[in-house]
Amino acid sequence: MNNYTESKIYTVSKINKYIKKLFENDYNLQDIWILGEISNFKLHSSGHMYFVLKDKESQIRCVMFRGNNCNLRFMPGDGMKVKVRGDVSVYEKRGEYQLYVKEIIEAGKGELYLAFERLKAKLKDEGLFSEEVKKKLPFIPQDIAVITSPTGAAIRDIITISLRRFPNLSILVVPSLVQGTFAAREIAKKIDFLNKCFKDLDFIIIGRGGGSLEELWAFNEEVLARSIYNSKIPIVSAVGHETDFTISDFVADLRSPTPSAAAEMTIPDKNNLINNLSLLKSKITRAVKRNFELKTENINSISRSLKYQGPENKINQYYQYIDEFSARLNSRIKHLVELYKERVKKDSQRLDSLSPWAVIERGYSICRKIPGKEIIKRLEQIEVGTKIEVIISDGKILSKVDKKEAV
Repeated sequence: MNNYTESKIYTVSKINKYIKKLFENDYNLQDIWILGEISNFKLHSSGHMYFVLKDKESQIRCVMFRGNNCNLRFMPGDGMKVKVRGDVSVYEKRGEYQLYVKEIIEAGKGELYLAFERLKAKLKDEGLFSEEVKKKLPFIPQDIAVITSPTGAAIRDIITISLRRFPNLSILVVPSLVQGTFAAREIAKKIDFLNKCFKDLDFIIIGRGGGSLEELWAFNEEVLARSIYNSKIPIVSAVGHETDFTISDFVADLRSPTPSAAAEMTIPDKNNLINNLSLLKSKITRAVKRNFELKTENINSISRSLKYQGPENKINQYYQYIDEFSARLNSRIKHLVELYKERVKKDSQRLDSLSPWAVIERGYSICRKIPGKEIIKRLEQIEVGTKIEVIISDGKILSKVDKKEAV
């Protein structure tokens, strides 16, 4: 008979998950630093790094995912002595514990690098690196200051390049230590001095040539970072070589990879400006000329349009219409008069033909009673002895009825 119960049976997955939780809940295994030598280093095509960290007596598997290694300033390799920071946990699929690395630093640079990272995180949390607070540099500066060593190559490069690009530029050189225990505080004092006494400066360049981390350390100190942040005048940080990053670079309004590049980035080339202005002048002249021609043509078009659409033209058209209408009216009246004349003539002739006088002219006469001049049409209208008048074509005949005879 089996001496176990069903409640004591685990799957492999469950036991690995349980062990993983034990690791992750152990404070001593989370966010720890381990010193060792890299072995079996592999950079996967995905960007993830896999390696073994070992010492003389033991080793531990490590993995550093792409999201954590993208900001590494060096490429790890076999045999390299490093300090790594990460969490110890279990890879459940294979049941192996390993270190999930978040940060790697070369062992020789450990203390300074840790100090750099601590200050960087602190100032970032306070908002000193925020893009919103960075000041813009003028496009064409007139007065600038350079805080650096007066004998180093950096100041010679900045002056040479700046004046070659823009000879009208005024450069105030402010000598300062750029290396050593007191360098950071001295540079900070020079920045404060310029803000107090030379408020009209367009910007200030601080920097030096390349060197080791220790030699550049003045630009990683908090006192200088806060002076840069508090400066009312824009600050350009130009420290070391292109691969060197300092706290000053993050706080400054503009970071230049080298002192020479600072001059190239901030000082415009006068000849290019003149050439660009000439090109712009030509473009503007052509544009203005073309616009003038278009406006002139438009005005002429409107003028022509107004000429034909204006009141004078309309009045002239009405005059012409009145003349034409008057001519048509006169012609119509003349035609109607002729028609009426012809009609009157015909009517007159018709009336003449029907007139009693026309009948009398043909030999007839009209007999009327006197008085009263009643036209006698029947015998019964008169009596014997009645006076009558007979109208003939050339006069009247007065007589008295002596006798009546019926026909």
